[in-house]
Amino acid sequence: MLEEDKRLVVHELGVRCSNEPERYLGLPNMVGRRKKEAFQNLKDRIKKQIDNWSTRFLSQRGKEVFIKAILQAVPIYSMACFLLPKSLCVELESILAKYWWHQSRGKKGIYWCTWQNLCFLKENGGLGFRNLSQFNVVLLAKQGWRLISYPSSLLARVLKAKYYPRSNFLKAQLETLPSLTWKSIWAAKGLLKKGLCWRIRRGNKVSIWNDCWIQGIDSIARPYNSRNSHIELVSDLIDNTNRKWRTELVNNTFQLMVSRSILQIPLSEIEHEDFQVWGGETTGTYSVRSAYKLLQFANLDPSDYLLQTESMEFFRKLWTLKLPPKVTITIWRIAWNYIPTFGNLR
Repeated sequence: MLEEDKRLVVHELGVRCSNEPERYLGLPNMVGRRKKEAFQNLKDRIKKQIDNWSTRFLSQRGKEVFIKAILQAVPIYSMACFLLPKSLCVELESILAKYWWHQSRGKKGIYWCTWQNLCFLKENGGLGFRNLSQFNVVLLAKQGWRLISYPSSLLARVLKAKYYPRSNFLKAQLETLPSLTWKSIWAAKGLLKKGLCWRIRRGNKVSIWNDCWIQGIDSIARPYNSRNSHIELVSDLIDNTNRKWRTELVNNTFQLMVSRSILQIPLSEIEHEDFQVWGGETTGTYSVRSAYKLLQFANLDPSDYLLQTESMEFFRKLWTLKLPPKVTITIWRIAWNYIPTFGNLR
């Protein structure tokens, strides 16, 4: 762009001309194929924070607070806008793990377990650190939720005009040569689909067998031996004259638990269009907390992590005890046998 054109744009829009066009608000303006290098500053910022605090002795509880409140907050802004490379997330987590396990500056420590085990929820035996790659997807899914909830916003209108002019976000395709912003938000669409649930009003848009519309039940198996297996839409189960469920039809079609759940769904006296809400919250609004839990349990490998009900109850009670933090951390380490006994060291 010529200097004269720049001055014209600056004058008309009333903005300032940046001397560093590569970055804006700490984010890269242009990201090429080497995405990892574009976000290299995140690693530098985390290392700088650790170096600034490395001269102070912190207990493990102090390190836990420092990691959660300071270090893991460094990449949040970038993760809310872009899908970071998984290799970069692994490197960031490696820096955090090194800081957590090392005793002091210059002294190596023992890695008693993987970082992923520490990322489990506290009630599930972990310490509640964030899995950065999963948390990245959760933050991007929130952007997708905003596209659905606020279709008249500037971002929603721009993306719709370019990528899905005749469709909606949930049915949009990636298209050719997409921007990194669109590619990142689109990558989190699967999480949104998994967590969305229909609120029933008319029921004429919701499939009984393929859509999620009952709280706590993802899908319903079609009863092959039932004479009512031909019904397809939720509206077939509703008596529109009285705006009530067809109780006999529901009881004869579904199992007892499912039929009870259906009959407990309230119906409005006046017909409205069906709409989708976030199933993880009673308010129906998307929350990062519930989405992160949903994604964490969805990616949980049973062969890597198995806890009995008694053990889960133990950890739930442990973190609610009014004890000094260093005591609860020590009890947690003993529970998992993460202590330097002669047997473990050998």
